[in-house]
Amino acid sequence: MEKFDSISHFLESGEFDYRVYDMGRKVWEIPNALFSQIENQETQYPYPFQQKAWLALLFWPKDKQNEAVIWFLQFPIDELGFLKQGSRDAFLIDLLEQTGKNIQAKQAGESIEDGLGESPFAFKPREDRLAMFHAIATKTLDQEPSQHYQYAHDYLLTKDTGNPGFEQWQFLGLQGVADVVARLDAGDNEEVLASAIVGMPETPMITYAETLENVEFGKKLFEAVVARIDVEINKQEANIALTSALVRSISSYPDKGEKREVLQAVLQKPISNEIEIIAAISGRSWEDLEEESLRQVFVEKLAKQEQIGFSAIIADLIMIPGMRDLILGEMRSENRSPELAKRFGAFMQGVVS
Repeated sequence: MEKFDSISHFLESGEFDYRVYDMGRKVWEIPNALFSQIENQETQYPYPFQQKAWLALLFWPKDKQNEAVIWFLQFPIDELGFLKQGSRDAFLIDLLEQTGKNIQAKQAGESIEDGLGESPFAFKPREDRLAMFHAIATKTLDQEPSQHYQYAHDYLLTKDTGNPGFEQWQFLGLQGVADVVARLDAGDNEEVLASAIVGMPETPMITYAETLENVEFGKKLFEAVVARIDVEINKQEANIALTSALVRSISSYPDKGEKREVLQAVLQKPISNEIEIIAAISGRSWEDLEEESLRQVFVEKLAKQEQIGFSAIIADLIMIPGMRDLILGEMRSENRSPELAKRFGAFMQGVVS
């Protein structure tokens, strides 16, 4: 049996078509060439979460999309941000052993087992990530969306045209919402979602917003989300969960300049003192913190949090490639506030109380 030195090698040797996705921060595709570089430790893992790479592998025999297989795998990341090859290699050994057993079982006319078996590297994604991944996967494989898709689409239309109406949100399926968002470029999906945002109730709005963070979308939809953000952050008693979801939803919008203006506006409002808002920015829009003025405001807002929250967010941010020097530079700046200096000092000493 052929020996494989990487997961990429295994998939390519089997003549599979395949896609790789990050499942940690967002459901976000990792190009095959980049994944190969990650496996070879030629580049750091771009989206570490909890010091791990959380991956979804979708692969199928060429021209046989109906035979697609899905693996959810997690591997540790080292202190420098690279994939730990030892764990990956252990997975490959288990995979080869299982493949050998399946070949023998097939020759004997017995049933074969899933390639992952009881692998310690397998994991089950949380429900919302799983729904979004399946929506993206069915689109990638040119398959039909779920049975919940049509209702999630029609829900966005006005009631006077014979559609459910916003008050009927209890019948929405998470998978249907994910299917609509994964197919924003199909039919009128992006347009009707943009039109619905202004009047959508809080609960379904959170669901659509949390799903939007996984996809890029156009200016009209972005402007609709921003208008809703503006309404929420100017309320006397803002809905923190909704505002956090809306802030997360714009993280994949491609125009960084426009997006950073919105984040600056949010950070000027009292609601930005809430840890959920700070975490929404750091966890989804970390790339926008490359902009100096936004980063400076962000770290001072972060310093207003309890030490445990401050330390958790700093520890997370400095693990992301390209962020360590930027964040630590702000922590050590001679222009930092006494409050920031105190929080950072406690962080360096490992104080979490």
